[in-house]
Amino acid sequence: MTVTADRLNDIARSLNRRQWLPTADEVAFGSTFLRRMGEVEQEGAGFPRGANWWDRLHTESFHALTRTVELLEVDLLPCGRARLPGSPIVELAELWLGSAQPLLPHAQRLLTAWHDAAPPEPTADMIARTARRLNVTDDLAEGRLRYEDAAHWEREGNALSLWDELRPLWAHLGAVRSTMTAAVTGDTEY
Repeated sequence: MTVTADRLNDIARSLNRRQWLPTADEVAFGSTFLRRMGEVEQEGAGFPRGANWWDRLHTESFHALTRTVELLEVDLLPCGRARLPGSPIVELAELWLGSAQPLLPHAQRLLTAWHDAAPPEPTADMIARTARRLNVTDDLAEGRLRYEDAAHWEREGNALSLWDELRPLWAHLGAVRSTMTAAVTGDTEY
């Protein structure tokens, strides 16, 4: 089944107007998709994190994207197509997968560069100074230093214009995910 970008609007509209009321099987499929996506995002895969929960490297987001695409293509989508042929919830999963495809070449390049890079190790002196300056433990100071070094690596290796170009694609993935969440939860006031 080919799913177009305009189809997202059609599905969201039918959900908001209660023309499409997801069945228990559709809700189960959507719940599994969202849960598994959340699990992949929480894996972290050893990426350093910033001081705030929202401080996340682009590289980590691309890692989660590639893992989610693999999961969807290999595991969830074939099962959903077999159990729920023609279902809007499966169309949403297909739309998410199709929308992720343009990001995959960049993701592969970025992840390869990440694995090939050797970020500098913070010295004990740097960690101690940062811990005193921020009034945090040595472990937290080390984590922040690692995150700052990694964020600097991302900025140096990738022009900000590239991130700006990719932002609409990420926003569209978010819109598909929001529509799926609304289908699963029944909360169409998004």
